[in-house]
Amino acid sequence: MSTPSHPQATRHLADAAATERAGAALAALVTPGTFIGLSGDLGAGKTTLIRGLVGALGLARGEEVSSPTYTLIQLYAVDAPCSPVAHIDLYRLEDADDLESTGYWDVVEEAGLLLVEWIERIPAAWPGPQAWSLRLDYHPDGGRLLTLQAPAPILARWG
Repeated sequence: MSTPSHPQATRHLADAAATERAGAALAALVTPGTFIGLSGDLGAGKTTLIRGLVGALGLARGEEVSSPTYTLIQLYAVDAPCSPVAHIDLYRLEDADDLESTGYWDVVEEAGLLLVEWIERIPAAWPGPQAWSLRLDYHPDGGRLLTLQAPAPILARWG
């Protein structure tokens, strides 16, 4: 599959708290079946943004969002129609064959919301053109630059 080709919008995020708030703002835009592929350097804030998004969806008390670098796939029950949320990390995978062996495509079919870190490592992981792309880069003035590619109506609501 290929990466989505939607319009894009950017935001400067001053710190980790702003990154979590940006994730919470995205929570208001997702619907069941939304797929967001996240990219950015190590430490750029992908998991921090996901923590804000999943928390805003009503993460069950006592659960925490953490990077699934070693578990590869983490499912979260949330109090929203897009439950369960699948948080997937492709950093340790090599190629499309690894997607099959981890059960990736089964999770893509069954989860209500998919958040996939390191999506750029395996282009075949994109489910299709309806997916959103989110990139976090270090900003020269500090903080991060968030770039979101999503359908125009989503970007209009994101404001």
